[in-house]
Amino acid sequence: MKWENYCDFVAGCIGGACGVLVAHPLDTIKTWQQASNTSVMTAVQQIYSRNNGVSGVLGVPTARSVNNALKINGFYRGMMFPLMSTGAINSILFGIYGNHLRQLRRVCHSDYQREQLEYHNMFLAGSVAGFVQSFIACPMELIKVRLQTHCYYNDYIYGQRRTAFGTFKRILKNDGISGLYRGLLPMMCRDVLPYGIYMLVYRQAADYLDNTQFVRNRRAHPDGSNINLVVTTLAGAWAGVLSWVCVIPFDVVKTIMQADENHKFRGILHCVRVNYRAYGWRSIFRGSWMLLARAMPFNAATFLGYEYSLELCHSY
Repeated sequence: MKWENYCDFVAGCIGGACGVLVAHPLDTIKTWQQASNTSVMTAVQQIYSRNNGVSGVLGVPTARSVNNALKINGFYRGMMFPLMSTGAINSILFGIYGNHLRQLRRVCHSDYQREQLEYHNMFLAGSVAGFVQSFIACPMELIKVRLQTHCYYNDYIYGQRRTAFGTFKRILKNDGISGLYRGLLPMMCRDVLPYGIYMLVYRQAADYLDNTQFVRNRRAHPDGSNINLVVTTLAGAWAGVLSWVCVIPFDVVKTIMQADENHKFRGILHCVRVNYRAYGWRSIFRGSWMLLARAMPFNAATFLGYEYSLELCHSY
């Protein structure tokens, strides 16, 4: 494999980690909303009150009790695991996307055909990457959701805070290997075609901004070296919002199913019916605004980390 083929994997890993660092608190609020069917303010208040507020980000012990000594910032609950796992997931996503896109370009018979099919190939490569990464991401998302939504006393076992590895062992013990793939179907509905849209919209938005008079003037200006950062940020934020807006119900169902340790829901349709009867149709769109608010900084940071890491990697 050529060095440029590895660069996509490395840059994707760095980009994913950047996105988590920026947007994890918003993701925690969104996940709590979806799992408990509460409003934004209620979710914030519950996370604050049950996780020692905004103190103890690093889990610094206090003198009150063992539990308080082990608490971490609720809004950063479970961040270490997604920080590592999202880097791995995005490494796979961008790695497969970049390599598959180059393969699709190579099978084109001419430069004209390659140019005409470029956006089509980006959509196809993004969808293939989304399909493959969903099988890797599902167990990681399951563990992340369990860490983010279980904030009661049973979150502490023998004076020790619930960890990602402990949650992983508990799932295997109770449900076996298949338990790690709970919520896979709604996750595939959320990730396969939307990742094709994600990659396509990012490139189209970046191309559109590149051709605006303002960006051209800034590039010609001696102090316009940072315009690429603005273009990448805006295009990444727009791609994140547009790719998520159509799949919010699937993300809600995935979160509800993965947060349910008692197997109350038998599948997507059963989960939708139960929540519709209990809370109405709005429950399927719970956390929409927070999800879209999270999508902007997360994807802007992801593409910034990806593009600059890719450029640096290709320079070697």
